Amino acid sequence: MAYLLDTSTLAEALRATPSPVFVRRLTQVPPRERWTSAVTVSQLLVAARLNRSVRFMQDVVTLVSAIRVAPFDLLAAQAFSKLATTPSAPFELDDAMTAAVALSRDFIVVTRNPAQYASFEGLRLETWTG
Repeated sequence: MAYLLDTSTLAEALRATPSPVFVRRLTQVPPRERWTSAVTVSQLLVAARLNRSVRFMQDVVTLVSAIRVAPFDLLAAQAFSKLATTPSAPFELDDAMTAAVALSRDFIVVTRNPAQYASFEGLRLETWTG
């Protein structure tokens, strides 16, 4: 079972003291099954640049290098086109792109904010922060 950790989940990993529930759950998943998306990486890098903290940028780079990164590729683009043309509640572009990556690769999205993905039919979600 492969998991796609979204931006809110990786932000939890970047906290000085991540949730013990999150840490326990993460350690139960083999490294080869821990993924994030290129969309999430871009969001974290933007946050690090805006933060202007060398330490924060280093933490982001270290975290990203320790996890597999799924690209927003042709399969994700096809899944995105289906999501974007299905009548649903309003959604953020980055959330739809993350959902598309997950759907195209049959990943379970791990998020602290399941409501932001609620309009994406067929998307499997988990929350690891207790």
